[in-house]
Amino acid sequence: MKTLIIEDDQDIIDSISLAFRLYWPETEVIYANLGAAGIEMVRTEAPETVVLDLGLPDITGFEVLKQIRLFSSVPVIILTVRSQEEDVVRALEGEATDYLTKPFRQKELIARIQAHSTQWMTNEIRKSVKNMENPVS
Repeated sequence: MKTLIIEDDQDIIDSISLAFRLYWPETEVIYANLGAAGIEMVRTEAPETVVLDLGLPDITGFEVLKQIRLFSSVPVIILTVRSQEEDVVRALEGEATDYLTKPFRQKELIARIQAHSTQWMTNEIRKSVKNMENPVS
């Protein structure tokens, strides 16, 4: 299991990384401090989940989400200080998988990531099996 954190605050990265070490230690945690780098890492590193902040220094998290959705269905969990309803709705309409606000509870974050990644991986396996049963000619 690999999780990508796209976040510019090192304290938040450290907190999420600690949560993984404590509650899901077999997960590899990688991170990007910029949105553009995070998009590229989704392409090259193929994480099973992404934790995305909306307030990034180069491009907005909304734009990062939009770019990721052009090529990937990976679960993207928004983790941000923004709690306004319009931000939550905009993220979910942009196909974010989940939305949490900071400060966050570590165990809850890990539980949500586990649930979403398990569901996503199950769906990916089903798609692969279906494609093997019905290959495109």
